[in-house]
Amino acid sequence: MNDRTQINADIARIHDIAAVPRILAAVLQSTGMRFAAVARVTETSWTTCAVRDELGFGLAVGDDLPIETTFCNEVRQNHQPVIFGHASAHPVFSRHPTPRQYGLESYISVPIFRRTGEFFGTLCAIDTVPNDMENPAILQSLQLYSELIGLQLEVAEELASTQDRLRASELREQIGANTGREVRDLFQPIVTSLYLLRVSPSLGDDDRALVTQMEESCEQVSRLMQDKINQVYGRVEGASV
Repeated sequence: MNDRTQINADIARIHDIAAVPRILAAVLQSTGMRFAAVARVTETSWTTCAVRDELGFGLAVGDDLPIETTFCNEVRQNHQPVIFGHASAHPVFSRHPTPRQYGLESYISVPIFRRTGEFFGTLCAIDTVPNDMENPAILQSLQLYSELIGLQLEVAEELASTQDRLRASELREQIGANTGREVRDLFQPIVTSLYLLRVSPSLGDDDRALVTQMEESCEQVSRLMQDKINQVYGRVEGASV
């Protein structure tokens, strides 16, 4: 799976989490900002997975930003939140190129981790006007929201994995059944012909005994092939669990 395919799969996972739109609405309410998003962040990309835009910032689901122009890249590297309420008056962020490039005054970004501890992306909010971000409850709330997204993401991925395994198992069972039927179909004309020979009144006793042995051999070969097929699919099933 290439990087873009994986990112698209991650977008779909976030989309399937019913709580995400409500979380983004709660982020806007708790921060006072007008734009909030869940972003998938890798070493080379920043992609919107979910968004609530009352600011008119213009990002939609699936849109990318250059990773080097985002604070989320710093969050990915340090696993720590970035937060400020008035960039142009801030001793550090007033000199940072990102607020100037995007016209930001207030900003918060917190990391989202999978349950395994693997970094997934960020939950972030922005605005072009200052907002009071001094209340510790704001950061704590977003950290709780990001933890909830990470847990729900893990559940969604495990569900998808289970569904994939079930589909693969069903497919293997179907292939096994079809193969068994093909084996039976292959032997059926032979078995039928042998039966007709065995019941023929013109066939001698010695030849009839030989035909009976041939019928038994066909049955043994058929069972042996079916057993081998079952063993093969059994090993595949075990390897895929």
